[in-house]
Amino acid sequence: MQLYQDDEFLNYAVRGFTAAGLANGESVILYPTVTHWDAICRLLEADGVDVQAAQQRGQLTVVDASEVLSSFMRNDMPNPAEFEVLVADVVGEARAGGRYQSVRIWGEIVDLLWQRGNVTASMSLEDLFDELVARKRECSIFCSFQMDNFNGDVHAHMLPRLGTNHSHLIPVDDYARLERAVNDALRDTVGTDEAGVLQSRLLSQYRPPFNMPQAQALLLALRQFLPSLADPVLQLSRELYELSGPPHDDTQHPGH
Repeated sequence: MQLYQDDEFLNYAVRGFTAAGLANGESVILYPTVTHWDAICRLLEADGVDVQAAQQRGQLTVVDASEVLSSFMRNDMPNPAEFEVLVADVVGEARAGGRYQSVRIWGEIVDLLWQRGNVTASMSLEDLFDELVARKRECSIFCSFQMDNFNGDVHAHMLPRLGTNHSHLIPVDDYARLERAVNDALRDTVGTDEAGVLQSRLLSQYRPPFNMPQAQALLLALRQFLPSLADPVLQLSRELYELSGPPHDDTQHPGH
């Protein structure tokens, strides 16, 4: 699962996820918005991927996120039966009669509900993807959420919830930059001597819900064990992360 606020970070990550799947002989299903697909398609083609040929041979399936979402939403909630029929059809076609046994999926359907403020429906759909797509049909799923990783509510509520459905968390575009920012923020908040002891103790006690960078685990451990320190360290981490500059490296983490 990827958190993003910058569209370029999202587009490069999906480009990497898609290109790797195609190169591995897997079938790839994408549910993008039109704007994001235009950018992702250009990135793939710039890398030498023949997008049209991949679609024609059935290895790449691209479905508009807004259109597919409206096809199974009823009373502002996803209808499980209709969603399962849709999934069965799309995944079945993507496997192309056995030519592509492995299928990987990325989409913005869940995130669209989140952005509209329908958190209940978003989490319900997240659970349906986990149950009916990842587990029942053995697909690899890469999710993206337009969430601020330096928001205290996201740390307190959303990340623990989303950890029940995902194996890896991509919180920011630069892990090394995040580590420097969090370590410096902790030292500035509690002092150099206390910071080292505190970091070691927190990380030894914390059981992260996903595989994630150590600096991210430290932030979540603070939230769980020392909530009074969590927000000051988180906000200072944001300031230091932003001040250190955002180099957009297109070799970033492509997903899980």
